[in-house]
Amino acid sequence: MEICARILTPFLSLLLLALGPVAALRAQAAKIFVASYGNDANDGSRGTPERNFQAAHDAVAAGGQIVVLDTAGYGALSINKSISVTVPPGVNGFISVSGNSASGIVINAAGTDSVTLRGLIIEGGGNGIGDTGSGILANSIGNLAIEDCTVRNFSEGIYLLSTASAKIYVRHSTLRGCGYGLDVENGSGSAASATAIASECVIDQCTIDGVVALPSSAGSVDLTLADCIISGNKNGLRTAGSLSTASVIRVDNCRITGNASGVVVQGGQILSRGNNKLEKNANNNAFPATYSAK
Repeated sequence: MEICARILTPFLSLLLLALGPVAALRAQAAKIFVASYGNDANDGSRGTPERNFQAAHDAVAAGGQIVVLDTAGYGALSINKSISVTVPPGVNGFISVSGNSASGIVINAAGTDSVTLRGLIIEGGGNGIGDTGSGILANSIGNLAIEDCTVRNFSEGIYLLSTASAKIYVRHSTLRGCGYGLDVENGSGSAASATAIASECVIDQCTIDGVVALPSSAGSVDLTLADCIISGNKNGLRTAGSLSTASVIRVDNCRITGNASGVVVQGGQILSRGNNKLEKNANNNAFPATYSAK
């Protein structure tokens, strides 16, 4: 027996060393579940979910998915890798922050990373000039998709501020009661391009801009709106920038109504497809230019 133990001991040691990397890989699961009854010490499987988004993000593998199992608040989230956050139909996944300087989701990922956010309700504590919090702030990202989300009561609803070329896709989402609803920029002094497409969205009750495209002195912003309702804001749409072609908003089949100003051009262009409803705004009830389908 003593001889067998001597022979087996080295093999057992080698086996434990081999299992070490496997255990580490297992900790970075491809899918992590969160639930109101979860615990961040759990492994994140469906049977033993975690409790908060941040713990789930830190545990899931790059390119993986966080899935919400039931209605609850799951805390603010900082993202630094490719990831998907999914709230299934019939479930409400909340991110609620207090004060006017806190943000709900902050993304600092690589220019090759992709992030998808689906079904979230993100609530803040401010909506005016001087506030600094964002519902979704993308400082750096390659591709960002936001679907079926509600963002309300932040200084910035959805804020793309990337110094690298980035694309953002917003679909069937509501931005309400913010300072700026959808703010697409490309970072101070950056020569990168920022591209955004928003479709089937409602953007209302914003104290400054419903939608704004604001390039840096060296970069460009290209933003397309399709099938959106933009109402009750100070400015419905606004472009700015020192170069006339640096910022472009294309508007296709949208209703822009009940704003203090419908469209405001302070540099750049706002182009209508010719099928929009721009009416009942106190000022600026005409598109300055058009574009045609190709």
